[in-house]
Amino acid sequence: MDKAINAHGGHLLEQSTMDFDFRGVSYHALRDNGIFNFTRTRVKDSITVVDRLNNQSSRRTINEVPQKIADSTMASYASSVNSVIYFAQLPYSLDGKAVYRELVGDKIIKNEPYYKIKVTFDPNGGGEDHEDEFIYWIHKDTFLVDYLAYSYCEEDCGYRFRESVNRRNLEGVTIQDYNNYKETIQDPDLSQLDQLFMDGKLELLSEIKLENVHLSFLN
Repeated sequence: MDKAINAHGGHLLEQSTMDFDFRGVSYHALRDNGIFNFTRTRVKDSITVVDRLNNQSSRRTINEVPQKIADSTMASYASSVNSVIYFAQLPYSLDGKAVYRELVGDKIIKNEPYYKIKVTFDPNGGGEDHEDEFIYWIHKDTFLVDYLAYSYCEEDCGYRFRESVNRRNLEGVTIQDYNNYKETIQDPDLSQLDQLFMDGKLELLSEIKLENVHLSFLN
């Protein structure tokens, strides 16, 4: 996994700003050696809604006016912002102290060899979604993440399998989009989603596209 982080240029994100659009919404991520400041900006008609979160707090403004939001609701907004940025910058952050990584096997997908790495999280420091489990398929030669899968339980529970597409290099950092698949059978084994993918037994749910991506690095 450490080689994958380096192959993706993740070390460059330690002191960086990243801006991108996702599904018509603008995101900004600033990182400075553990300090972070994330924003999500949505504009519709004459209304601008901005959600901000950093190491200490999160808040929402509408047309620059601070809003009084219930803690549970604000936590949901912050989690949504964090999740989008988390996926956009993977595999950055998968070397954290609360991250458990385990080699669970290997797999040939489309005639290419992969390591299968299971990732789980410690409840202490692993975030509110620490019960989620991930599998990453890391190419044995390039060390790039070509596929990933995860289980989740929020309002409902399910599984997702993502296939990397439209990979590009920006300032030394690998940016990639994904075809996002969902399970078609009840409660599949997470580690076997690769075989379901190859057997054509996953359903394409959506496309994950990062647009207008800009990166800069702090001095």
